This record gives sequence, structure tokens and C-alpha cells, in this order.
Amino acid sequence: NRAARIAAAGHGGQVLLSGATRSLVDHSLPPGVTVRDLGSHRLKDIEHPEGIHDLVIAGLLADFPPIRALDAPTNLPPQRSSFVGREREVAEVGDLIEQVRLVTLTGPGGTGKTRLALRVAEQLLDRFEDGVFLVDLSAVVDPDLVPSAIATALSVREEPGRPLIDTLGDQLRDRRLLLVMDNMEQVVESAGVVDRLLDSAPELRVLATSRIPLRISGEREFLVRPLALPTGDQADDVTALRACEAVMLFVERAAAVTRGFRLNEETAAPVAEITARLDGLPLAIELAANRIKVLSPAELLERLDRRLPLLTGGTRDAPERQRTLRAAIAWSHDLLEPEVQRLFARLGVFAGGWTLSASENVCGPGLDVDILDGLTALVDHSLVRHGSRPPERFRMLETIREFAGDRLAESGEEAEVRRRHASEVVAVVEDAEGQLLRDRSQLDRLEAEHDNIRAALRWSIDTGEAEVGLRIAGSLWRFWQLRNHLAEGRRWTEDALALPAAAARTSARAKALGALGSLAYYLRDPEHVTPPYEESLAIARELGEPKREADAAYNLGWARMLHGDDHGAKELFLRAQELYGTIDEPVGTAHATSALGHLAAEEGDLARAARLVEEARKTFIATGDKWGVVLTSGLLSSVALRQGELDAARTEAARSLETAMAMGARDWTAVAIQGLAVLSILEGDL
Repeated sequence: NRAARIAAAGHGGQVLLSGATRSLVDHSLPPGVTVRDLGSHRLKDIEHPEGIHDLVIAGLLADFPPIRALDAPTNLPPQRSSFVGREREVAEVGDLIEQVRLVTLTGPGGTGKTRLALRVAEQLLDRFEDGVFLVDLSAVVDPDLVPSAIATALSVREEPGRPLIDTLGDQLRDRRLLLVMDNMEQVVESAGVVDRLLDSAPELRVLATSRIPLRISGEREFLVRPLALPTGDQADDVTALRACEAVMLFVERAAAVTRGFRLNEETAAPVAEITARLDGLPLAIELAANRIKVLSPAELLERLDRRLPLLTGGTRDAPERQRTLRAAIAWSHDLLEPEVQRLFARLGVFAGGWTLSASENVCGPGLDVDILDGLTALVDHSLVRHGSRPPERFRMLETIREFAGDRLAESGEEAEVRRRHASEVVAVVEDAEGQLLRDRSQLDRLEAEHDNIRAALRWSIDTGEAEVGLRIAGSLWRFWQLRNHLAEGRRWTEDALALPAAAARTSARAKALGALGSLAYYLRDPEHVTPPYEESLAIARELGEPKREADAAYNLGWARMLHGDDHGAKELFLRAQELYGTIDEPVGTAHATSALGHLAAEEGDLARAARLVEEARKTFIATGDKWGVVLTSGLLSSVALRQGELDAARTEAARSLETAMAMGARDWTAVAIQGLAVLSILEGDL
């Protein structure tokens, strides 16, 4: 099969090699024959990307078109474990996607809905020329955030002053694309978002996973059942059991943790009984198979009998399989040392994963176990997963995280752990803020922590702990702007400022008000820019904080410009420049100087504008402030254009573009591209 797929990717007269074949022949090629690397490609029916090479033979054709691979755009994650069984379901769901536009995989947690959806999506890569994209909603609990999650997966940027759902509809209108919406049960109220996108984009297909159907028009529900179990007469039949999906999964996962494990006359009967007792639930089977490291199948079955006597735990109105899964998790959990159990419960506070240092800060106090040792035990027990890409993060499956959250609620420690979690988020956000405009990795860091940030903001609002919410919002607004979360950021900031305790005229309130005004500014909502900026300035003056007053004066200056009051803007920029100078804040001084240069350009004094902006840029370069370089280079390009100096304008626009791309500032990347396009028009290069 692999050879056939590789051969099918080539063209007449072309000889293709797999990576394995190349390694065998590389050192024994005849004269005049070399091997050329064609890169890594996805091929139909092959789970992982394949390295492809071809032979270059002297005297024969060597130039061929690109190989025929599944290179449609996708963000599907590579799977680190094999896909076992379910061939029939994969084919059926694939056919359904061709027939209807919305298919929802339903079933209780742990039945493998996500894995099945990803497998189907991989198989359909060649049918959707505009791509197959995963939207992971496992950490999203607010239905209003679903459009933002879709936009992030598709790299669609928010348009100021326009609902994000409308922008998504326009982006998808003419595209043949498959969206995999994973874990929709916790945001099922957002089904209307899917409905609107399907109405807007006639070629869009959606494959959703949810414990409950979405209940919207045109939906086809596909119940994901447990894996096929052995029948009574197969219990001792090794050959028959090797064709049974549940047994295949157990054996493969057990062999992954215990070299040499195989199904034979001794292990067949207990393995068949284990999978039957676990109702064929993939997650429960994988958890059980992991114990083969220390228990024989017979010992495992004996323990399983004691831990799950009648498989009737949980609430009476919960589906039986769901209660079975919780019991299986509880069984694995109960094998942990008591202090590791406490760590496991505390880790339930994290949303979307965590770093080692975060778990030490949030979960470590008062715990009599080394956090790294505890995490290692949890990874070994398959209760925690460890990412391989830096920065390395830990995470739990959502079903397991829910179980951990229940244990945390029962522990009596929840209030304090959630308080420490919120404090950790504040520390992360404030630490990143100071480096945000110099180091792109800080933007990526905040993106990775966004679900934890949301959880801390929700805790702040639900508990009335205004200080936490104000500090997070005040420090995070620039991230929300640069990563296109403007509307969401504005909503969080408004909610934090509306808390009764947030009414106190504190420095944190002043900073959050500045954030609110800036979010409104970038959302192109001029009516809501000035009031928060004015209040922020008033509080800063009352408190006698020159840094906060300088920031507020600078911000309010831009609001004045927005309303045509250039004189008022100039006074505020000069005041900000003066205050920044008194506290030796060179970056702030440079921003105020650049703003004065902007005003000079508006007034027609282009020579003065260029001098002021260049002076500011020198400071930004010296301090490593990439955002300042982006802005000043763009402004210098505009000034040069108005002076008729097209070569200088192009040089500055290119510098602005290069720096914006390097720091991931998507909006200013677009501005710079537009400037270069204008220059091309003026030069006659349409």
C-alpha cells in the first residue's frame, strides 16, 4: 500500500523513493545516478507525512511537475499513536460528509469521537482543495468565544467595527473547506455560529464532535459506539480475538509500554474479559493497558473486578458508559500515592495546559511530593499528557480534567488553588507585557496561556476579585490587539471594570481604563475611546503617578486627534513627553516624540515630521522595541511619499513590513503591504 501510494504521486518517467529505500541504496548508486530530496508530503491512506525522494539519472528527463500529494492547507496535528479499527465508521462518516454539510459525531466521553474525526479528516484531505482545519474547543466554555476560536484556526483577522462571524462568512464564502469542530458539547449554545457559517458558505462542510447533537437544520448525527467486543465463543480463540477492535487496541497499547507483550493462549481470556468489563471504551482501555507495566492481564482483571463491581457508579441519570468511564478513571486515580492524588486534583484548575513552573507555583505549596516526580507519575498513568514541542506543556484530556476538577471541589482546597492560579496568570501576563513589543515569543506564550487567562478572568468576575481582573486586562490589551482578540478583550475589560470593587480609583483601574480606550480605538469605535482615557488621566493625576499620567496623556492625545482637535492633541503629547523625561522612560519619550512627528506631518511640516520620527526610531532601535520601529518606519514612508521621494518611501515601507512580520503584528503587516502597493502604482508597475 505504501509503495503504491508513493508511486501514484509521481509522473511518467520519474522514479520515486521512500526515505527507507533511500537509506538502503544511497551508498551504492551507479555512476551518473543521484538522489534528490523532494521534501515531506502527506499521501492518501498513509497516516504520517512521508519523506519523498527521486532519482536523477544522467541523460534522462529530470524536470517533473510537483508530485501529487495531499498538500491542501491544514492544521491537523500529527498523531503519535496508531489508529486501531473503525474502518467501517471512517468510510461511513467520509461518505456522509459528501452527502450532507454537517455531521455531528455524538457519544459519551471517552468513546474516541475526536480520534475518529481526525482520522476521517486526514482521509478527506484530497477532497477539499481549500483545506481541512481543526477547531479545538476543549478549553472553551464561553459560547461567545467560538467565532474567535474558528478565526484563530483559519488565521482570519478581526475587522474593526464588524462582528467576527460576518468576517468569517465572507472569508469562507467561496471556499471548499472542511471544519472539524471538536468538543462542542460545552458550547452547544454556539450552534447558531455553525448554522450561520453554513448559510454563508455553500461549499463549507462541518464535522463536529459533541456528547449531544447540535439540533440545527441539516445536521446528520452519527453515534460513535464503543469498539467491537469479543463474543462469548471467542474468549479463548486467539485468531478471532486478533480481529476484534477492542482487543487490538488493548494489545497495541500494552505492547507500547511493555516490550514483547502479545496476545497468546495465556493472555487471551483475561484480555478479552478486561475489554468487555470496560465496555469497549477506548479511553478506559488505554488507561487499563498502561497498567501492564506492573500487572499481568490476570492481575489487572482481578483488580478491575474489585474497583468496578457492577459498573453502576455516578448519577442515575448519567449514561451507563459515562459512569463506566468515570469509574475507570477513578480506578487509575486510586492507584496513585495520596500526595500525587492531591496534585492531580489541583491540576484540574488549569485550562488548555500548563508549564512545569506554573504547576510548581500553583500546585506545589503544602504538597509533600516533588512536582516533577508527581507529573511523571501522572504521565505514566496516562492521566496527564506531555507535549513534545517547546515550550513544553502538560495537559489533560477534557474528560480527565473534569474528573480532576470534581476531586478538587471535594478537597476543600479549591478556593485557595484557584486564587493561586489567578495570581500565577497575573504574574505571567505582567511579565510578558514588558517584553511583548521586543520578543515575538512572548506573544506566542500568551496565546498558549489564553485559556488559563480566560479562566482567571472568569474567576475574578465570579468572585468579585476586581484587582486580578483589572491587572490582567490592563496588561493584556496589546496582546489582544496584535493577535486579533479585540472584541473579546473589550468584553473582559468592561466586565472587570463593572465589578463593584473596581470602582475604587486605583492605579489598576486607571491602567484598565487605558486598555479599554485602546481596544475601542483599534475597533474603530471613536465614541467610546475618549471617556475611559479621560478617567484614566484624572485618576493618575489624583494618585500622583507620573508614569500612569504620561501613558494616559499620550493615549488621550490620540483620542483628541481622532476627533480633529490637533491643538489639544499636541498639548497632551508634549505633556507626556515631559513626564516620560522626568522618570527616564526613553521608550515612552520616543512614542510621544513620534506622535508629535505625526502631527507635524498632518500640518504639512514634512521636514520637521521626518526629523522627529527619525529621532524616535533611533530610540526604538536602541531599546529593541520592534513595534516602535514598525510605526516609525511606516510613518517615514508616508512622509517620503508626500515629499515625492519614492525610493526612500519604498525602503521605509519594506522595513516596516519586515519588522511587522517578524513580530507577528498582522494588522501593520497589511498596512505595510498596502503602502508598497501604492508605491508600485505610482511607479507604473500595476
